[in-house]
Amino acid sequence: MLGLGNSITHGSVTEEFLPTQISNLKLWLQNDVGVTAARWDDSSGNSNHAEQSTSGNQATVSDGGLEFDASDDHYDITDIVISDQEALIVFAVIELDNVGNDTILGIDDTDGFVQVQNAKTIRVKIDGTTTQTTFGVNQFTNNTKHVLAVQREAGATGNVNIFKNGSLLTPNTQRADSGPITFKTIGSREDDHYFDGHILELLVYDTADLTTDEISNVNNYLTSKFGI
Repeated sequence: MLGLGNSITHGSVTEEFLPTQISNLKLWLQNDVGVTAARWDDSSGNSNHAEQSTSGNQATVSDGGLEFDASDDHYDITDIVISDQEALIVFAVIELDNVGNDTILGIDDTDGFVQVQNAKTIRVKIDGTTTQTTFGVNQFTNNTKHVLAVQREAGATGNVNIFKNGSLLTPNTQRADSGPITFKTIGSREDDHYFDGHILELLVYDTADLTTDEISNVNNYLTSKFGI
């Protein structure tokens, strides 16, 4: 059984934190909530459900999320439009079967995606420009649950920050990309780079940078929930 999320104390009252308490939540595929092979309901309130009507392209429901087969499983979502210089942060609870070009979010085109390229590298492509954030040691391993957060800061610089299990990772070189991107798919790029393993929960926020406390609250909620 999954654990409970973290709590926030207001005065003498302790409340269970939920990701919907933070503004600008565009997508929340919540573990074990409205998930079937054909559709994963969006818990953000935006009705941005992940849907796949073709049975051969459907992932398998597993552990409250979806297990993708790395060959053709993928889902469509209503466009999540991230404008030029607009903030973005993606939180994903993943467990990879085989690390390598595992696309979490895509645009149904090779010009935009967020993926785990290999055990040391998160690859983000925005408006045709590839940003590879690489670390000195392996960070993403097979058969291990990770809470991955990929942040693009608002503004002209557009720094890209990577968090693993709530901790900000230090890349070999700071990367940045302030361009626009519109997410349309989950689990694939454009007929390739399919995700291999479990996506157990997925959240996307945009418009404004989350504060340090807000990022910590979401990360704590997910690491506690999945016992990471």
